[in-house]
Amino acid sequence: MFNIDLLRAEKNIDGLIEALRSSGDGLTRQRAALALGDLGGPEAVRPLIRALGDPLTAVREAAADSLALLGSPAVEPLVELLDNPEASGKYDETATTGEAPTVTGPGGQTWEIETARDLRRVYAAAILGEINDPAAVEPLVRALRDRNDDLRYQASGAIAKFGRGAVEPLRRMLADQDPEIRIVAAGALGESGDPSAVEPLIEALRDSDDGVRGAAAGALMRMGDAAVEPLITATKDADRNVRLYAAGALKYIGDPRAIDALEDLARSGDETERSVAEDAIEAIRMVRGEAALSPPTSR
Repeated sequence: MFNIDLLRAEKNIDGLIEALRSSGDGLTRQRAALALGDLGGPEAVRPLIRALGDPLTAVREAAADSLALLGSPAVEPLVELLDNPEASGKYDETATTGEAPTVTGPGGQTWEIETARDLRRVYAAAILGEINDPAAVEPLVRALRDRNDDLRYQASGAIAKFGRGAVEPLRRMLADQDPEIRIVAAGALGESGDPSAVEPLIEALRDSDDGVRGAAAGALMRMGDAAVEPLITATKDADRNVRLYAAGALKYIGDPRAIDALEDLARSGDETERSVAEDAIEAIRMVRGEAALSPPTSR
């Protein structure tokens, strides 16, 4: 029986580590993990990483929060988990419940992970995003190529938290031979929210793959105001795909500065371009409450 309050009061790190490792009570393990985040140092990193494979979500979340609090001492072993799928085997596996554990990620989305090793790697990506150490950027970008879908998803959300620091490695990924990698890179650039991501995303509108072009357009929509002027310029691009995707993105951003450029595209473009541009103009004017002022196109 572990008295977490007493162990905390005495700052008994060894006792808290033992409680986290061996207590059969989930609440005790959770409280021990939280206490180690408040009181521990580098010696708490390994047991907390081991706890990322705990069968109880509350314990895993407590361990993840505490590792984020510990910061720099946790970065290197967490990076190792990303780079080497076998590294998780260094940590003692906790008992499983017979059911796939549920993990909660960005936006409250939940999914199931089959093994504690996978759990540790997925949590490692999220924690590195919280710590926000620049040393984690390249490993997180590499993780976007991992075969584990859940890890890629969590790494993408983590990379977005680095803002400008993530743009250059993600830009390089836009040249990858695999269109799936390029799609992931475009999405992560949009999530970064940094204005410097606009230029590579505009360039990605020229990609030979429809999926990549669509991902880049969606990312530009999320960039909002920072993307408006470059997208206005893109409506005059020599590449028809760029013009079409730019008009579509401007529609969803809804900035009235785009109306003149969209009117030019409607006059000079082919039937599809005209339709997309007119639709965008109507949507923007609707947002501004000006729909009634637009003259009818036919009688």
